Amino acid sequence: MYEHWLRTLQQHLAAGHLTRRQFVQRATALGFSAAAISTALAGCGGAQPTNPTPATGGPATPPIRIEQNVTPTPGAPAPSPTPAATGQTGGSVNLARGTDSDNLDPVTQDGNVNIWVFMNVYDQLVTVADNGLDLMPGLAEKWDVSDDGRTYTFHLRTGVKFYDGTPLKASDVKWSIERAKTTAESIWTFTLDQVKEISAPDDQTVVITLTEPWAPFLSDISMFNSSIISQAFAEKVGVEKLVEQTMGSGPFHVQEWKKGESMVLVRNPNYWEQGLPKLDQITLTVIPDSNSRILQVKGGAVDGIIGQNDVPFSQVNDLKSDPNLQVLIFPSTWNNFIVLNTREGPLSDVKVRQALNYATDKQTLITAVLFGIGEPSNSFMPNGALYWNKDQSGYPYDLEKAKQLMTESSVPNGFKLEFQILAGNQQQLQIATAIKDMWGKIGVDVDIVQLEQGVFTDNYRRNQFQARLAGWTNDIIDPDELVSYAILPEQTENYHTGWVNQEAVDLARRARTTLDPEQRRQLYYRIQEIHMNDAPFVYLFTIPYVDVLHKRVRDFFHHPMGQWVFKRMYVTG
Repeated sequence: MYEHWLRTLQQHLAAGHLTRRQFVQRATALGFSAAAISTALAGCGGAQPTNPTPATGGPATPPIRIEQNVTPTPGAPAPSPTPAATGQTGGSVNLARGTDSDNLDPVTQDGNVNIWVFMNVYDQLVTVADNGLDLMPGLAEKWDVSDDGRTYTFHLRTGVKFYDGTPLKASDVKWSIERAKTTAESIWTFTLDQVKEISAPDDQTVVITLTEPWAPFLSDISMFNSSIISQAFAEKVGVEKLVEQTMGSGPFHVQEWKKGESMVLVRNPNYWEQGLPKLDQITLTVIPDSNSRILQVKGGAVDGIIGQNDVPFSQVNDLKSDPNLQVLIFPSTWNNFIVLNTREGPLSDVKVRQALNYATDKQTLITAVLFGIGEPSNSFMPNGALYWNKDQSGYPYDLEKAKQLMTESSVPNGFKLEFQILAGNQQQLQIATAIKDMWGKIGVDVDIVQLEQGVFTDNYRRNQFQARLAGWTNDIIDPDELVSYAILPEQTENYHTGWVNQEAVDLARRARTTLDPEQRRQLYYRIQEIHMNDAPFVYLFTIPYVDVLHKRVRDFFHHPMGQWVFKRMYVTG
């Protein structure tokens, strides 16, 4: 077990999430000898690069995931929230992505295409460190917790201003979090269910009182929906305008948004972290077609491709060979699966759903479609997530077992299934094509339907699908968010599957108020077992984030929780 911890630290070092000094400190805290630490460092090569790019070196097998179950280590120092700023100030970049945002309001939106952008616009009281393991001060430079665990007193940083130059006050925090808790249109209110009262005794202090001790509270308050918005701005333009107009204290501000085409972010001159951000402007250009994105980055029309599935893994080796480009592979919490609508028809039969899981050859998908860049999934939780059960059996590929279950099911002669994917996404089409062949062997005739982003998303929200390719990332370091999203029906009808299991619901609610870590682990293990047995998802794989940038673009970071970190980016030449 201890050797596994050392390997995990090596992965973090190789990925640029730990300095060599932090590596030594954490390994020492774990009790490793100086000789073992020296050998481990030698195995990681030279000094850590500014950018974690395997394009011209780095680990032979890039790290796939963040292992939250084995770090942080007791007694180890917490990492600094932001590495020292390097590089020149000024300049701009044009980055391509396959899908445009549709709602920049942290409270009412639902999608990574929004979150990954506005996390550069808004701040939260508490943030997740770049290593994906630790909670760090954000707008709150420190906080106190009462002896009974019910009252949190947050002390705000002094001198923080919004982009328009107005000072950020405790009243903005109070207004923002109360809105996040009470907005009926939000699907994220469950993260603040336990909040009883919020007060602002002065401009620099926020006091949050809970109804009861709540294990995931600090993680929950770090989530995107608790972003701090200027109350005065929101009341001036109207909260309904927050879907497209922003006013935060983060490093960037949304200056222009041509929907479906591009979004322009400009530097916040009032940003509170000294020397940041570096760039004057970032343009996010929407290019839906995978091949067009590749051609444009190779030709220099754009400075990079960032997104989710926007760099096909089949293109990674070719992109690495381009002397002008760098391919960045970042450890992630990104789990991929197929969502099944269990409300009616053959998919209401658990034996059919189990058969689809057994008929899915995950390793072949990873080898043939992902070119080996991925790990098979055995849970709705991402591999490595806190309280993820690595020993759960999941669904190994077993074609005979799948055929047997189909014979015992309500549709022994098979059925036709519509499988929705995103149009223009080469990797999704490759996955769906492989799935069609695999499921055809058990009598399931898959009809692949490619939909443009708006229709694809709208069908999901209205439950208008049979099966759809999907995935999610941890937005916080506690399992509470994903478990609530997958298990509690009042949020999104269990990720729009329509599946409900009362035992799992009761366990999920109990886990939120259980403070003992080992008891929480056992509760979450049982929840994962129930979800696996009922099979509202077809588990696929956990994969890293893959982004490609021109070599003149430095210090881009893709956070394990998913958001793009633009504030340290700079350009050379």
